[in-house]
Amino acid sequence: MDDDIYDDIHVVRASLERVQRRAAHVVRYFYAHLFTHHPELRPLFPPAMDDQYDRLFTALVHVVEHLGHPGLPAHLELLGRDHRKFGILDEDYRAVGESLVAAIGHHSPGSWDRRTEASWQRVYDYAAGAMTGGARRSSVTGEPAWWEATVLSHRLHGDHTAVVHASVSEPYPWLPGQYATIEHPELPGVWRPYSLAGRPGDSHVLEFHVGRVPDGQLSNVLCDRTEPGQVLRLGAASGSALTPPPDTGTVTLVAAGTGWSPVKSVLDALLSRRPAPRIRIDVVARGEAHFYDGAALDDILRKHPCLSAYWWYQERGEGRMRAAERLHTHLRERRDWADETVYLCGPVMFVHETAELLHECGLPEGALIRDPLPASVRARGHVSHAEAFLDPPPVNWIDPDARTRPLDLPLPLPQSTIGH
Repeated sequence: MDDDIYDDIHVVRASLERVQRRAAHVVRYFYAHLFTHHPELRPLFPPAMDDQYDRLFTALVHVVEHLGHPGLPAHLELLGRDHRKFGILDEDYRAVGESLVAAIGHHSPGSWDRRTEASWQRVYDYAAGAMTGGARRSSVTGEPAWWEATVLSHRLHGDHTAVVHASVSEPYPWLPGQYATIEHPELPGVWRPYSLAGRPGDSHVLEFHVGRVPDGQLSNVLCDRTEPGQVLRLGAASGSALTPPPDTGTVTLVAAGTGWSPVKSVLDALLSRRPAPRIRIDVVARGEAHFYDGAALDDILRKHPCLSAYWWYQERGEGRMRAAERLHTHLRERRDWADETVYLCGPVMFVHETAELLHECGLPEGALIRDPLPASVRARGHVSHAEAFLDPPPVNWIDPDARTRPLDLPLPLPQSTIGH
């Protein structure tokens, strides 16, 4: 980042802070301005824009909050690489910048001036330049804009979780802990991130675990209307490799829900080491019927009798959190955390509470490998009933960048959302 840009950071942050309470209105104005002046860009976006509004502003806030951070340029380059799958051109970034500046300015009538506008323009030009640079470098290396993946098998477990295997015609490089964004032919323009499971060494057959999300667009289609022979589109694998370092001694893998998906790939990578480390597995589910991939874990345990695995689930008549509570009680009773490495994946609150507990029990700070928490939803302050109706609270969404944060970034940076 050029030194001159640093002078603009506080101006842009102050400007954004002033309009945050009106976030939904700002974003709707942005899209109206963009589609009015550049209707040719409308096909880049999904037909239903409901959750698109929240995603865009959340992404904008996080980029602004990280202006000046040394990890931001590399992150923006990765976003530019990923956005190739939408077919975005350099001139499209200019159109988006014009509409963004117009939207912020329209909702800042009392404080918008030439200096603020110029600061926004320079900061946006910087970010767009990093993204387009990343896209060009990706293209030069011959990386596809997207991969086509043919569904080989589809299994829906208990009406709540689907396990999908798909083959790609070209090698698909990925590492344990990474994810791929998926587009289904029934929902063009809707991309969602799913962790990659299975064996990273097999770059032609991929495995995804899809948990049903109430009112979710893509998750329900992947659960209910996906069958062998269908062709999905995949974005490039993204995210930091989260496998424990080679010199790791004892490893505990803790997974809840579809957090088992990335844990499964990490487990496979650990078992391929010679010698393999001591591994303990704790898998948590709402009930016994929710162990959707239990047969696969049973098979792993038969092949590797040195493993120890524990299943934690809610018994009939128990409260919803009882399984996690029993796991936490068991973790408190252990006394050997000083030389342990723990890999932790699952729902946000489960990960947060379990991580706090592990550190209280003596697990060193650097010994925990976890998905970074998605950005918390900002408080909106007081709103009238009319505002609550016209501007509903933002929905919680899977942070696509929850596993992509460079190790030196203090907070996750969600992907920009053009075309999601």
